[in-house]
Amino acid sequence: MRSIKNTVKTDKEKYRVPRRAQDVIPINRIWADGIFLLGNKYAKTWQFTDINYLVASREDQESMFLTYSELLNGLDAGATTKITINNRHMKRSDFEESILMQEKGDGLDVYRKEYNEMLLSKTLDANGILQEKYITVTVLKRNIEEARAYFARIEADLTARLSALGSRCVPLNAVQKLRVLHDAYRPGEENSYFFDLNDSARKGHSFRDYICPDSIEKHSDHLKLGDKYVRVLYLKDYASYIKDSMVAELTELSPNMMLSVDILPVPTDEAVREVESRLLGVETNIAQWQRRQNKNNNFSAVVPYDMELQRKEAKEFLNDLTTRDQKMMMCILTVQVTADTKQELDQITDSVRNTGGKHTCQFSVLKYQQFDGLNTVLPIGTRRIDAFRTLTTESLAVLMPFKVQEIMDKGGIYFGENAISHNLIICNKENLLNQSAFLLGVPGSGKSFAAKELITTLILNTDDDILICDPEAEYAPLVQAMGDVGTVVRISADGHDRLNAMYMVNGYGDNNPVVVKSEFIMSLIERIDEKGVGPKHKSIIDRCLRKLYRDADRKGYVPTLTLLRQRLMDQNEPEAKELALSLELYTTGSLNIFGRESNVDLDRRVVVFDIRDLGENLKPTGLLVITDTILNRVSLNWKHGKRTHVFIDEFHVVFENEYSAQFFNSAWRQFRKRNAFPTAITQNVEYLLDSVQARTMLSNSEFIIMLNQAASDREQLAKLLNISNEQLSYITNAEPGCGLIKYGGSLVPFVNRFPKDTKLYQLMDTTPGSGAFAGQAE
Repeated sequence: MRSIKNTVKTDKEKYRVPRRAQDVIPINRIWADGIFLLGNKYAKTWQFTDINYLVASREDQESMFLTYSELLNGLDAGATTKITINNRHMKRSDFEESILMQEKGDGLDVYRKEYNEMLLSKTLDANGILQEKYITVTVLKRNIEEARAYFARIEADLTARLSALGSRCVPLNAVQKLRVLHDAYRPGEENSYFFDLNDSARKGHSFRDYICPDSIEKHSDHLKLGDKYVRVLYLKDYASYIKDSMVAELTELSPNMMLSVDILPVPTDEAVREVESRLLGVETNIAQWQRRQNKNNNFSAVVPYDMELQRKEAKEFLNDLTTRDQKMMMCILTVQVTADTKQELDQITDSVRNTGGKHTCQFSVLKYQQFDGLNTVLPIGTRRIDAFRTLTTESLAVLMPFKVQEIMDKGGIYFGENAISHNLIICNKENLLNQSAFLLGVPGSGKSFAAKELITTLILNTDDDILICDPEAEYAPLVQAMGDVGTVVRISADGHDRLNAMYMVNGYGDNNPVVVKSEFIMSLIERIDEKGVGPKHKSIIDRCLRKLYRDADRKGYVPTLTLLRQRLMDQNEPEAKELALSLELYTTGSLNIFGRESNVDLDRRVVVFDIRDLGENLKPTGLLVITDTILNRVSLNWKHGKRTHVFIDEFHVVFENEYSAQFFNSAWRQFRKRNAFPTAITQNVEYLLDSVQARTMLSNSEFIIMLNQAASDREQLAKLLNISNEQLSYITNAEPGCGLIKYGGSLVPFVNRFPKDTKLYQLMDTTPGSGAFAGQAE
């Protein structure tokens, strides 16, 4: 075929005997935006993220398969495309630098040490493989300007097609791509990479000096790069049927492995002519065979099986090209494995061959072509191996590069292990579109434990403020055990701790703070009076609040509900008298704890609002007052450039009436705008979703932890968050601490089993009759 011959012809380069290690690297020139010149061709690499292919439903997998086939169909026939899966072992030094807690000498280092030991043990048990996936396109262009314009079009197309799969695609610049090549050429020295393009150019240094190995030993079936052994294999024989799990199984064999698929699309017209020519040849052979049989008077002879099979396969191939929107692809699959010793290298090689044999595929070691194989498998853009295999689009799509999404953000917080890959799940909510979070689960699923674990990490590893609404007195013992970092405010009808419900800092509310405070007072009265708040009541409340805050600002005193009630009593309208009567409970009545000035220390890093002793009927009211107090603290921290984490338990309670739902929905938006990370904790998902505001808040939240769910709750969540049946199985009869995490557009099954023989576990455990504070009065 002309196109393949032209591509192979342009790929050929004049062979030069390498005199030094740098000469092995087939790159002539680089540009800062990541375009490399390879001989007379230009190449550029993009990195794309994984998707949850293995845990998707059968229907979703078929949809992903077809979408990936469309991506392959869209590849340019005039260019060579390389899809690479790179396994990188997570280095302990990187992990310790980005994840482990640093000691501070504040009396809490014993907990930090214990937490670090837990993370390190999890790391040893985990897979520890970081998979990076790349697409490299190589094309023949006359100059860099044409190449840059071409790659801009390719990038737009790749981004759109990968987005349809749920994957993100970002281009690699020169420094990032050289880092990948450095790790491959210098295995075991990943942490030593440093390259400054401008500094290198100023000094006249070659980029090859920064990525080439110290030494190279060439053998017939392997290479020795430095003190590491490297071998390249290629897929020699394809099976007639390959499962889509083969690539995933291959890339699980070794933490230091790279797998690449080089793809040369053939123009459809050339492919059809080629297949028709092959079919004509098969038909000619059959006709000649039949004439020979007839000449021998054997008129009933049956066409031999091999000829019949060739005709059938050729017809099917032609049918794929002409009616099923398939393309002909010329492909090469290469695998590079790295080991510390020759014996280990042989063992990994046997594992690769055995895995291929299980799928009826044959892998062979390149003989005397290891240099060429190494430069072929790396995401450089070169192809030095001529071992093409002819495949259709669907046959190539079976080599599915997708497996399961990983969440390993730098500077993030540990939330468990991936239930499929067993890698750690490290989430940094700063990377999300919004930081709103929900923690959902039935009683006993580990909901409170997960919240306490997150709070503990924030206390020990950050300087952020933490505000907790605690309806069941679960969090106070944990905060008290952390020393003097926090305050526990116990609110009860006969208690001594008081909160001023009228307190309002500068910056309270979105635009008009008095309007927001009016909504809060209306919500409060709505909780007291079942008749609700009418238009006249709203006007009166707004008028009195404006006068009260204006006088307080002029005279320098702090407004309280008691003063508001007095203002209402001074009004002439009978509705004002009704409002004053409604507020009597919170001013001169048994709940005057909200009607006077605050007498608790709200300036500490951690503040726990314990409202267990308010009783079930008064908890919604107390929750509203506490939310308003939290909003003041968030606004104050925002002005001082400090982040606040807000945890609200029994979240469904605030949506029991319209006004409290409206106020809390408004407060939730303000939390996000004021550098606060709100987390709602609830068990009644179905009841929560009855509220339009709550449903909107949940669907718009970028971070959701779902533990074991009741059947009705699972159905609601599946519809709202588009969860497949396979993914639902991870929140069906799940063990405590196990479930699903929604992180942006990712849905990842997780397992979080905290060691029970630790002090932190005793502090965070809420199982009845256990834990360090079992039986202790709150």
